[in-house]
Amino acid sequence: METPNTDIIEYLLPRYCSGEATVEECRQVEEWIKQSDENYRIAKQIHTLYLATDTIQVLSKVDTEKALFSVCQKMSKGSTCPKVTVVTWLQRVAAILFIPLLITFGIQNLKPRPIEIARMIEVKTNPGMTTTVHLPDGSVVHLNSESKLSYPSFFDKDKRRVTLQGEAFFEVQKDPEHGFVISTPHETKIEVLGTSFNVEAFEEDDFVSTTLIEGKVRFNYMKNRRVIAVPMKPGQKLTYDSSSSRIQLTETNGESEIAWKDGKIVFQATLLPEALRMLEKRFNVAFVLSNDYLRSEAFTGSFSHQRLERILEIFKISSNIKWRYLDTQDTMNEKTRIEIY
Repeated sequence: METPNTDIIEYLLPRYCSGEATVEECRQVEEWIKQSDENYRIAKQIHTLYLATDTIQVLSKVDTEKALFSVCQKMSKGSTCPKVTVVTWLQRVAAILFIPLLITFGIQNLKPRPIEIARMIEVKTNPGMTTTVHLPDGSVVHLNSESKLSYPSFFDKDKRRVTLQGEAFFEVQKDPEHGFVISTPHETKIEVLGTSFNVEAFEEDDFVSTTLIEGKVRFNYMKNRRVIAVPMKPGQKLTYDSSSSRIQLTETNGESEIAWKDGKIVFQATLLPEALRMLEKRFNVAFVLSNDYLRSEAFTGSFSHQRLERILEIFKISSNIKWRYLDTQDTMNEKTRIEIY
Protein backbone atom coordinates (compact mmCIF):
# COMPACT_ATOMS: atom_id res chain seq x y z
CA MET A 1 0.00 0.00 0.00
CA GLU A 2 1.40 3.37 -1.04
CA THR A 3 2.20 5.74 1.81
CA PRO A 4 1.14 9.41 1.40
CA ASN A 5 4.03 11.85 1.34
CA THR A 6 4.66 14.55 3.95
CA ASP A 7 3.02 17.36 1.96
CA ILE A 8 -0.24 15.43 1.63
CA ILE A 9 -0.21 14.59 5.35
CA GLU A 10 0.26 18.27 6.23
CA TYR A 11 -2.91 18.97 4.21
CA LEU A 12 -4.93 15.99 5.46
CA LEU A 13 -4.17 16.11 9.20
CA PRO A 14 -6.13 19.33 9.89
CA ARG A 15 -9.09 17.99 7.87
CA TYR A 16 -8.91 14.69 9.72
CA CYS A 17 -8.86 16.31 13.16
CA SER A 18 -11.68 18.72 12.29
CA GLY A 19 -13.91 15.90 10.93
CA GLU A 20 -13.96 17.28 7.38
CA ALA A 21 -11.89 14.50 5.76
CA THR A 22 -13.41 11.99 3.36
CA VAL A 23 -13.35 8.24 3.98
CA GLU A 24 -10.33 7.84 1.67
CA GLU A 25 -8.51 10.75 3.35
CA CYS A 26 -9.19 9.24 6.78
CA ARG A 27 -7.75 5.93 5.58
CA GLN A 28 -4.56 7.62 4.35
CA VAL A 29 -4.05 9.49 7.63
CA GLU A 30 -4.69 6.39 9.77
CA GLU A 31 -2.19 4.36 7.69
CA TRP A 32 0.38 7.11 8.23
CA ILE A 33 -0.29 7.19 12.01
CA LYS A 34 0.29 3.42 12.28
CA GLN A 35 3.73 3.66 10.69
CA SER A 36 5.54 4.87 13.83
CA ASP A 37 5.14 6.12 17.39
CA GLU A 38 6.47 9.50 16.21
CA ASN A 39 3.61 9.84 13.68
CA TYR A 40 1.10 8.94 16.39
CA ARG A 41 2.55 11.59 18.69
CA ILE A 42 2.31 14.26 15.99
CA ALA A 43 -1.33 13.38 15.22
CA LYS A 44 -2.17 13.50 18.91
CA GLN A 45 -0.58 16.96 19.21
CA ILE A 46 -2.58 18.27 16.24
CA HIS A 47 -5.80 16.78 17.60
CA THR A 48 -5.23 18.52 20.95
CA LEU A 49 -4.77 21.84 19.16
CA TYR A 50 -8.03 21.33 17.29
CA LEU A 51 -9.89 20.65 20.52
CA ALA A 52 -8.69 24.04 21.69
CA THR A 53 -9.85 25.55 18.38
CA ASP A 54 -13.33 24.07 18.77
CA THR A 55 -13.62 25.53 22.28
CA ILE A 56 -12.78 29.01 21.03
CA GLN A 57 -15.20 28.69 18.12
CA VAL A 58 -18.02 27.71 20.48
CA LEU A 59 -17.25 30.68 22.72
CA SER A 60 -17.17 32.99 19.71
CA LYS A 61 -20.74 32.01 18.78
CA VAL A 62 -22.11 33.14 22.15
CA ASP A 63 -23.57 36.66 22.14
CA THR A 64 -21.61 37.85 25.15
CA GLU A 65 -22.99 41.41 25.12
CA LYS A 66 -26.58 40.19 25.19
CA ALA A 67 -25.83 37.75 27.99
CA LEU A 68 -24.10 40.43 30.04
CA PHE A 69 -26.98 42.87 29.46
CA SER A 70 -29.45 40.27 30.71
CA VAL A 71 -27.43 39.72 33.85
CA CYS A 72 -27.15 43.47 34.45
CA GLN A 73 -30.95 43.88 34.33
CA LYS A 74 -31.32 41.34 37.10
CA MET A 75 -28.89 43.25 39.26
CA SER A 76 -29.71 46.35 41.21
CA LYS A 77 -30.50 49.54 39.33
CA GLY A 78 -27.35 51.15 40.72
CA SER A 79 -25.09 48.62 39.14
CA THR A 80 -23.21 49.43 35.94
CA CYS A 81 -23.20 46.87 33.13
CA PRO A 82 -19.66 45.91 32.14
CA LYS A 83 -18.79 46.47 28.51
CA VAL A 84 -16.65 44.39 26.25
CA THR A 85 -13.67 46.52 25.35
CA VAL A 86 -11.77 46.67 22.06
CA VAL A 87 -8.80 45.05 23.78
CA THR A 88 -10.93 42.07 24.82
CA TRP A 89 -12.19 41.55 21.27
CA LEU A 90 -8.63 41.79 19.94
CA GLN A 91 -7.51 39.12 22.40
CA ARG A 92 -10.27 36.80 21.18
CA VAL A 93 -9.39 37.35 17.53
CA ALA A 94 -5.69 36.81 18.24
CA ALA A 95 -6.42 33.52 20.04
CA ILE A 96 -8.44 32.21 17.08
CA LEU A 97 -5.80 33.25 14.54
CA PHE A 98 -2.99 31.78 16.67
CA ILE A 99 -4.34 28.23 16.50
CA PRO A 100 -3.49 27.69 12.76
CA LEU A 101 0.00 28.99 13.44
CA LEU A 102 0.41 26.40 16.19
CA ILE A 103 -0.79 23.66 13.85
CA THR A 104 1.70 24.68 11.15
CA PHE A 105 4.51 24.82 13.73
CA GLY A 106 3.58 21.38 15.04
CA ILE A 107 3.63 19.78 11.60
CA GLN A 108 6.99 21.29 10.64
CA ASN A 109 8.81 20.80 13.93
CA LEU A 110 7.32 17.62 15.37
CA LYS A 111 7.69 15.48 12.28
CA PRO A 112 10.52 12.92 12.44
CA ARG A 113 13.98 14.22 11.64
CA PRO A 114 16.53 12.10 9.79
CA ILE A 115 18.66 10.01 12.16
CA GLU A 116 22.35 10.96 12.14
CA ILE A 117 24.61 7.94 11.72
CA ALA A 118 28.09 7.98 13.20
CA ARG A 119 30.90 7.39 10.71
CA MET A 120 33.78 5.13 11.70
CA ILE A 121 37.26 6.65 11.99
CA GLU A 122 40.38 4.52 11.74
CA VAL A 123 43.85 5.62 12.83
CA LYS A 124 46.94 3.58 11.94
CA THR A 125 50.57 4.08 12.93
CA ASN A 126 53.52 3.30 10.71
CA PRO A 127 56.27 0.94 11.87
CA GLY A 128 58.51 2.62 14.42
CA MET A 129 56.12 5.57 14.88
CA THR A 130 53.62 6.58 17.58
CA THR A 131 50.69 9.00 17.58
CA THR A 132 48.09 10.52 19.91
CA VAL A 133 44.33 10.34 19.26
CA HIS A 134 41.67 12.52 20.93
CA LEU A 135 38.31 10.75 21.11
CA PRO A 136 34.89 12.52 20.89
CA ASP A 137 34.32 12.23 24.68
CA GLY A 138 37.65 13.86 25.56
CA SER A 139 39.53 10.61 26.21
CA VAL A 140 43.12 10.44 24.94
CA VAL A 141 44.74 7.40 23.32
CA HIS A 142 48.49 7.06 22.70
CA LEU A 143 48.94 4.59 19.83
CA ASN A 144 52.16 2.59 19.55
CA SER A 145 53.97 1.38 16.44
CA GLU A 146 52.05 -0.72 13.86
CA SER A 147 48.76 -0.33 15.73
CA LYS A 148 45.21 0.48 14.62
CA LEU A 149 42.39 2.17 16.51
CA SER A 150 38.79 2.37 15.22
CA TYR A 151 36.14 4.59 16.83
CA PRO A 152 32.90 6.39 15.84
CA SER A 153 32.69 10.12 15.09
CA PHE A 154 30.38 10.36 18.11
CA PHE A 155 29.45 7.88 20.83
CA ASP A 156 25.90 6.58 21.26
CA LYS A 157 23.75 6.91 24.38
CA ASP A 158 24.69 3.47 25.70
CA LYS A 159 28.45 2.92 25.81
CA ARG A 160 31.61 4.35 24.32
CA ARG A 161 33.00 1.60 22.11
CA VAL A 162 36.35 1.43 20.30
CA THR A 163 38.37 -1.34 18.66
CA LEU A 164 42.13 -1.83 19.09
CA GLN A 165 44.61 -3.97 17.20
CA GLY A 166 48.10 -3.34 18.51
CA GLU A 167 49.26 -1.44 21.57
CA ALA A 168 47.85 1.72 23.14
CA PHE A 169 47.83 3.66 26.38
CA PHE A 170 44.36 4.94 27.30
CA GLU A 171 43.47 7.95 29.42
CA VAL A 172 39.69 7.54 29.62
CA GLN A 173 37.43 10.47 30.50
CA LYS A 174 35.33 9.59 33.53
CA ASP A 175 31.63 9.12 32.80
CA PRO A 176 29.91 6.65 35.18
CA GLU A 177 26.71 6.61 33.08
CA HIS A 178 28.51 5.63 29.86
CA GLY A 179 31.08 2.87 30.23
CA PHE A 180 34.08 2.64 27.92
CA VAL A 181 34.55 -0.67 26.08
CA ILE A 182 37.63 -1.71 24.09
CA SER A 183 37.26 -4.67 21.74
CA THR A 184 40.54 -6.55 21.22
CA PRO A 185 41.58 -9.67 19.25
CA HIS A 186 40.88 -13.26 20.36
CA GLU A 187 37.30 -12.48 21.51
CA THR A 188 38.47 -10.30 24.36
CA LYS A 189 37.40 -6.87 25.55
CA ILE A 190 38.14 -4.43 28.35
CA GLU A 191 35.43 -2.49 30.18
CA VAL A 192 36.29 0.82 31.83
CA LEU A 193 34.60 3.67 33.70
CA GLY A 194 37.43 6.17 33.96
CA THR A 195 41.09 5.29 34.30
CA SER A 196 44.53 5.05 32.66
CA PHE A 197 45.99 1.77 31.47
CA ASN A 198 48.04 0.11 28.76
CA VAL A 199 46.78 -2.55 26.34
CA GLU A 200 48.87 -4.77 24.09
CA ALA A 201 46.75 -6.80 21.68
CA PHE A 202 48.35 -7.61 18.34
CA GLU A 203 46.22 -9.89 16.20
CA GLU A 204 49.18 -12.03 15.13
CA ASP A 205 50.16 -12.76 18.76
CA ASP A 206 48.60 -15.40 20.98
CA PHE A 207 48.33 -13.14 24.01
CA VAL A 208 46.61 -9.95 25.13
CA SER A 209 47.98 -7.97 28.06
CA THR A 210 46.62 -5.10 30.13
CA THR A 211 48.53 -3.00 32.66
CA LEU A 212 46.36 -0.89 34.98
CA ILE A 213 47.92 2.34 36.24
CA GLU A 214 44.92 3.87 38.05
CA GLY A 215 41.17 3.36 38.28
CA LYS A 216 39.33 0.11 37.60
CA VAL A 217 38.97 -2.13 34.56
CA ARG A 218 37.43 -5.51 33.90
CA PHE A 219 39.05 -7.88 31.42
CA ASN A 220 36.58 -10.18 29.61
CA TYR A 221 37.44 -13.30 27.64
CA MET A 222 35.69 -16.40 26.32
CA LYS A 223 36.17 -19.84 27.85
CA ASN A 224 34.01 -22.85 27.01
CA ARG A 225 31.56 -20.49 25.27
CA ARG A 226 31.14 -18.47 28.44
CA VAL A 227 32.27 -14.92 29.16
CA ILE A 228 34.74 -14.77 32.06
CA ALA A 229 35.26 -11.37 33.71
CA VAL A 230 38.44 -10.60 35.64
CA PRO A 231 38.47 -7.34 37.66
CA MET A 232 41.85 -5.59 37.97
CA LYS A 233 43.41 -3.28 40.52
CA PRO A 234 46.00 -0.52 39.97
CA GLY A 235 49.53 -1.89 39.82
CA GLN A 236 48.48 -5.15 38.16
CA LYS A 237 49.39 -6.57 34.76
CA LEU A 238 47.09 -9.19 33.25
CA THR A 239 48.29 -11.47 30.47
CA TYR A 240 45.81 -13.67 28.64
CA ASP A 241 47.05 -16.64 26.60
CA SER A 242 44.45 -17.28 23.89
CA SER A 243 45.90 -20.72 23.02
CA SER A 244 45.25 -22.08 26.53
CA SER A 245 42.61 -19.56 27.77
CA ARG A 246 44.76 -18.92 30.83
CA ILE A 247 45.11 -15.70 32.79
CA GLN A 248 48.21 -14.53 34.64
CA LEU A 249 48.17 -11.57 37.04
CA THR A 250 51.44 -9.97 38.16
CA GLU A 251 52.35 -6.89 40.18
CA THR A 252 54.08 -3.99 38.40
CA ASN A 253 54.62 -0.25 38.74
CA GLY A 254 53.85 0.10 35.03
CA GLU A 255 57.02 2.03 34.22
CA SER A 256 58.36 -0.56 31.79
CA GLU A 257 54.97 -1.13 30.10
CA ILE A 258 54.13 2.53 29.38
CA ALA A 259 57.59 4.07 28.82
CA TRP A 260 57.13 3.76 25.04
CA LYS A 261 54.57 6.60 24.94
CA ASP A 262 57.26 9.00 26.19
CA GLY A 263 59.83 7.75 23.67
CA LYS A 264 61.69 5.62 26.22
CA ILE A 265 62.58 1.97 26.66
CA VAL A 266 62.72 0.73 30.26
CA PHE A 267 63.87 -2.76 31.23
CA GLN A 268 63.19 -3.96 34.78
CA ALA A 269 64.59 -7.46 35.10
CA THR A 270 63.05 -8.00 31.67
CA LEU A 271 63.70 -11.36 30.06
CA LEU A 272 65.54 -11.25 26.72
CA PRO A 273 62.58 -12.38 24.52
CA GLU A 274 60.40 -9.59 25.92
CA ALA A 275 63.24 -7.07 25.68
CA LEU A 276 63.76 -7.94 22.02
CA ARG A 277 60.06 -7.59 21.40
CA MET A 278 60.12 -4.05 22.83
CA LEU A 279 63.07 -3.19 20.59
CA GLU A 280 61.28 -4.59 17.55
CA LYS A 281 58.37 -2.19 18.00
CA ARG A 282 60.64 0.77 18.66
CA PHE A 283 63.09 0.30 15.79
CA ASN A 284 60.96 -1.63 13.26
CA VAL A 285 63.26 -4.65 13.06
CA ALA A 286 62.83 -8.43 13.47
CA PHE A 287 65.02 -10.45 15.82
CA VAL A 288 65.92 -14.11 15.41
CA LEU A 289 66.90 -15.68 18.74
CA SER A 290 68.93 -18.73 17.76
CA ASN A 291 70.41 -19.53 21.17
CA ASP A 292 67.73 -20.89 23.52
CA TYR A 293 70.06 -20.62 26.50
CA LEU A 294 69.76 -16.84 26.28
CA ARG A 295 66.00 -16.87 26.87
CA SER A 296 66.49 -16.79 30.63
CA GLU A 297 68.76 -13.73 30.50
CA ALA A 298 67.22 -10.62 32.11
CA PHE A 299 68.09 -6.97 31.65
CA THR A 300 67.61 -3.77 33.64
CA GLY A 301 68.17 -0.30 32.25
CA SER A 302 66.61 2.77 30.69
CA PHE A 303 67.17 4.09 27.14
CA SER A 304 65.90 7.28 25.54
CA HIS A 305 67.83 8.41 22.47
CA GLN A 306 70.34 5.58 22.04
CA ARG A 307 70.64 3.90 18.68
CA LEU A 308 69.73 0.21 18.38
CA GLU A 309 73.34 -0.79 17.81
CA ARG A 310 74.34 0.92 21.07
CA ILE A 311 71.66 -0.96 23.04
CA LEU A 312 72.72 -4.29 21.53
CA GLU A 313 76.34 -3.57 22.41
CA ILE A 314 75.29 -3.02 26.04
CA PHE A 315 73.50 -6.38 25.92
CA LYS A 316 76.68 -7.94 24.58
CA ILE A 317 78.84 -6.52 27.35
CA SER A 318 76.42 -7.38 30.18
CA SER A 319 75.41 -10.90 29.06
CA ASN A 320 78.01 -11.93 26.52
CA ILE A 321 75.48 -12.25 23.72
CA LYS A 322 76.39 -11.82 20.08
CA TRP A 323 74.38 -10.22 17.30
CA ARG A 324 74.60 -9.67 13.56
CA TYR A 325 72.51 -8.41 10.66
CA LEU A 326 71.01 -11.02 8.37
CA ASP A 327 70.64 -10.60 4.64
CA THR A 328 67.08 -10.27 3.30
CA GLN A 329 65.87 -11.09 -0.22
CA ASP A 330 63.55 -8.10 -0.55
CA THR A 331 64.55 -5.09 1.53
CA MET A 332 61.50 -3.13 0.33
CA ASN A 333 58.93 -5.43 1.95
CA GLU A 334 60.75 -7.08 4.83
CA LYS A 335 62.02 -5.69 8.10
CA THR A 336 65.73 -5.68 8.84
CA ARG A 337 66.51 -9.03 10.48
CA ILE A 338 69.00 -9.33 13.33
CA GLU A 339 70.21 -12.62 14.76
CA ILE A 340 70.92 -12.97 18.48
CA TYR A 341 73.21 -15.91 19.25
